[in-house]
Amino acid sequence: MAHIVFLRAAAADLTAGKPSLAGVPSSAPLSAAAAAIPSSPEAAVAVWRDGASPLAPLAATVVGLLSSLDVVAFVASHARGGGTAADAMRTPVGDVVPREPALVREVEPDARLIEIMELMKQGAKRVLVRKNFTEGCPINKQPFAPFYKAAPKITGTPRASATQTVSRSWSSTFGCDKYCCLTREDIVRFLINCLGALAPIPLQSISSLGAISRGYCHVDASSPAMEVVWKMPSDPRAVAVVRTNRDGSHVILGEISAHKLWKRDHVAAADAMARLSALHFATGIDENGAAPAAANGVGAGARRGEVENDIVPSPRSMRFSSRRIGFSACLASQMVPSHRENTVLTCKTTSSLAAVMAQMLAHRATHLWVVQGGDTEEAILVGMVGYMDIFNAVTSGVLVLPA
Repeated sequence: MAHIVFLRAAAADLTAGKPSLAGVPSSAPLSAAAAAIPSSPEAAVAVWRDGASPLAPLAATVVGLLSSLDVVAFVASHARGGGTAADAMRTPVGDVVPREPALVREVEPDARLIEIMELMKQGAKRVLVRKNFTEGCPINKQPFAPFYKAAPKITGTPRASATQTVSRSWSSTFGCDKYCCLTREDIVRFLINCLGALAPIPLQSISSLGAISRGYCHVDASSPAMEVVWKMPSDPRAVAVVRTNRDGSHVILGEISAHKLWKRDHVAAADAMARLSALHFATGIDENGAAPAAANGVGAGARRGEVENDIVPSPRSMRFSSRRIGFSACLASQMVPSHRENTVLTCKTTSSLAAVMAQMLAHRATHLWVVQGGDTEEAILVGMVGYMDIFNAVTSGVLVLPA
């Protein structure tokens, strides 16, 4: 039955009603990209190449994806070098975005799900599907009708008439009016509606499926938060904050990731990253508050050991709290156990793949940290599970056959 899901489901069915790929041009200031990130999928926004021809393949015009962690790390590094946050936020986004090839790929509406997942395994984080204004793909959904929940055959929305005026801003969908954007989260959301057809794989533990990445990135709790800048992995953009035991094992105390910084105030976060230890920083970004953003883009009034408290609120970001990050380093071990479980999204090696998928979707997370033990003994970090680990698990044994 699993073969039916991957070989019969088509791109047009997964993108019904999906929006276009939004982004900013390379010449836009970093502040424009930062403002677009909160509403973007997977905490990252696309950056277009300036001067690209409208006739060029759309995927070729995307130079990279800028995440919230990239913004915070750049502003913090700029501040450490003697610059100001305001100057950093005026930097052209093209000078900041990591330039990685093949992050965005194009497929036709009749492309099969297994082909899309193979592209994502090769590094694609967004897949653009050409909109079909007439009818859906000629595929037969009858074999998996009991669990298939796709809506309409018609995808996309009609093009605006020539008489309509389109407001232009830095955040745009340049060249995207003919495409829908499919993300890795969309694939997982589709798969969780097909658990019956994928059985028994979703009921097996992630350990038995080999869905745990052991090579995770980490920093010691007492290290400067800026150390994350040099250890930041490409995917997922996450670094564990750990305490190392005598036997070399790690206990996770927090994380510094694009997911955690998704809707926070980037300037306040950068100010804290430049001054605080990894544990202090990770604890601060987990503290939820009203959604503030600096009125002038700079938080110059923060005192050492504290976080910005005089930031003017704005609708989407969350602020740091000084209630838990001004503590002495010697008190860290006393504070963390009481709320560690709320700071990081974790699962166990015995967790089923279905449970992991549901947890990631519920929190819109790009990854979960995998721990072993817990309850009566200390939980030891053994790895992480992300989108690619899920895709490899569910597609094991499924061959990509010619269309």
